[in-house]
Amino acid sequence: MYSPKNGGQWVPGGEERVPFRGVVLPVNDKDLVYMDAGSYTQYSRKIYTNGHALEAGGRVYDPQDGITYTVKQELVYGPIHPIKRYLVDSRGEAGEK
Repeated sequence: MYSPKNGGQWVPGGEERVPFRGVVLPVNDKDLVYMDAGSYTQYSRKIYTNGHALEAGGRVYDPQDGITYTVKQELVYGPIHPIKRYLVDSRGEAGEK
């Protein structure tokens, strides 16, 4: 994966799945206030975690829907609560139900 911590350079590595609890929600107009640059698509979602940190460029697999999301950026929630929010994109991937 490309690592922002390594100047955007490719860092080889294997797949590692770390289970955590979170929720996947649709993106709304209020989220645009927190976005850096760019836009969101019909495949964009946001993921809320209870303090579990995700890394930009990382991938998150949702076993319930069978969809893999790519983390685009963290959305600032505030320093009071440990909740973390992330903008993610599924690239049109659809899970089987």
